[in-house]
Amino acid sequence: MSADYSPTTEGTQEIPAAEADPGGWRSGPLLGLVLAVAGGAVAWGVIECTSPVFTVPEEYHILNLGPPPEKVAALEAVQAKVNRMNAMLELTWLGALVAGMIAVGESIARRGLKPMLVAVPVGAAGGCAAGFIGSLASEAFGIGPLATLTETVTVQAVMLGVLGIGVGLALGLSTKSLGRVVVSGVVGMAAGILAGVLYPVAIS
Repeated sequence: MSADYSPTTEGTQEIPAAEADPGGWRSGPLLGLVLAVAGGAVAWGVIECTSPVFTVPEEYHILNLGPPPEKVAALEAVQAKVNRMNAMLELTWLGALVAGMIAVGESIARRGLKPMLVAVPVGAAGGCAAGFIGSLASEAFGIGPLATLTETVTVQAVMLGVLGIGVGLALGLSTKSLGRVVVSGVVGMAAGILAGVLYPVAIS
């Protein structure tokens, strides 16, 4: 007597497919805020120890009273360029370190380096753009020792708003959702504008 043999699935186990990464942020907002403050503090320390990196060359210095107008104009042009370069460098440090520190928490939560590898260069680029735009706004408003509080707040809000966009995008790009990228950029811009408004008022 013969019987057909058919394999049975009894006793076997189906291997589940890997769960898809839903994307989004896994570290909480409180941790992100703490790390952002830490990154800002580190950036402040770096800037205090190294600034100014760029200075006006000695040939443009005015040592005598009543210099020719063309010499004054040349000094002002070089000074504006030096201020712009220093602002771009300082905001590059700030953007890279703030975005990078926030991304540390996300990298730990995700157990991977992708958030940090994305956040640091994008944050640095956003900071560089913020320094450039902030310096142009400062020149447009003629910001100086006699600038009004309204002028100072406007320039700071523009500059830190751009920085916030850069930091927000730096963090959002490591997710897998275009919507989160947009939201991160908008939230970052709002946070930057708020900081730009509150900081000059607080120290005035």
